[in-house]
Amino acid sequence: MAFDIQNYTTVQERVTEFYTRYPDGSIQFEFMGVMDGDPTKMWGVASAYRTADDTRPGVGTASEFIDGKSPYTKGSELQNLETSAWGRALASLGIGTSKGLSSKEEIIGSRERQAPGPAKPIVAVEPVVKVEKPSIWGIHLEADTEPLPDPWNENYVEPAPEVPICLHGPMTRRSGVSKKTGKPYAGYFCDSEPQCDPKFDRS
Repeated sequence: MAFDIQNYTTVQERVTEFYTRYPDGSIQFEFMGVMDGDPTKMWGVASAYRTADDTRPGVGTASEFIDGKSPYTKGSELQNLETSAWGRALASLGIGTSKGLSSKEEIIGSRERQAPGPAKPIVAVEPVVKVEKPSIWGIHLEADTEPLPDPWNENYVEPAPEVPICLHGPMTRRSGVSKKTGKPYAGYFCDSEPQCDPKFDRS
C-alpha cells in the first residue's frame, strides 16, 4: 500500500479537538532527561487533564535524539519531544485516532530520519606503501599490509554494492524525490506483495 501522509492527523488538530471537547482542560509536559541505556536520546511525559480534578488524565511518552538527525528536528529537539508527547497523550484519550495513533509530525520525523543524507565529498585515498621486512638469512618476509586499491587508477573497478535480500528474494534499487515530502530518497525496495520494508541509504 502506498504511503500517504494525509492519512495522519497533526498534533495541532488533536489539541484543537481536545479543547473543543474539554474547554477547562489542560495539557502538561514533564521533561524526564536522558534515557537510561541510550545517552543519545532524551524523553518526556505529557498528561492531558480534561478537568482540574481529572484523576485519570490521558498520558503519553515520547523520545527524541538530543542532537536532531534531520532538518525537521535539528535545532528544535526539545520542542519536537514535547509536541510528540502531547500527541500521544491526546491519542490515549481517543482524540484524533481515526487514522492511527501516530501523529503527522511523528511520521514525518521518522521518514526524514530514514532519508539519505547529502552526498559525501570524494576524498583521494593514499595507497598504503608496501614495506618489506628485513631479510633473515637471505629470506625476505611477507609485507605487513597489502596496498589499497587506487580509485584514481584508470584500471580501478569499483566493487559492486551488496544487494539486500528480503522475504521474496533480491530487492530492487530505486532513487528519486518523494511526491509527498519533496525530499530525495534512495535505497532498495521489494517489488512483491505483500511488500517488505524498504532499506534506505544512510549517510
